[in-house]
Amino acid sequence: MTKQEIAEIIESKGNEYGFKMRDMGSAWTSEQTSESNIRIEVFKETDYDKTSWEDRRVAINLKVTGCICRMGDRREAADLQKTADEIARGAKMVAELEKMDLSYIETF
Repeated sequence: MTKQEIAEIIESKGNEYGFKMRDMGSAWTSEQTSESNIRIEVFKETDYDKTSWEDRRVAINLKVTGCICRMGDRREAADLQKTADEIARGAKMVAELEKMDLSYIETF
């Protein structure tokens, strides 16, 4: 896959699960607002075994993670349900992207 195809997949999955994803250079992250309870991150990691410096090709593997970024305040049942839904959607998105085993080759 190309870097552009990877970006389209990440943005598409974000839209599907209700998260706006932003390319921050070294990673894609879900956009954070005052309402966000979780963050999804897709990090770029160099695969040195598949990289060829002589051929000017760097193999990039993507690592998908999620974290809870806001907890601790007291909430009513409706707020807890909304948070639980966001966490469930995020977990499903992370799992789906992990299964895709996304990678691409970057040339320089």
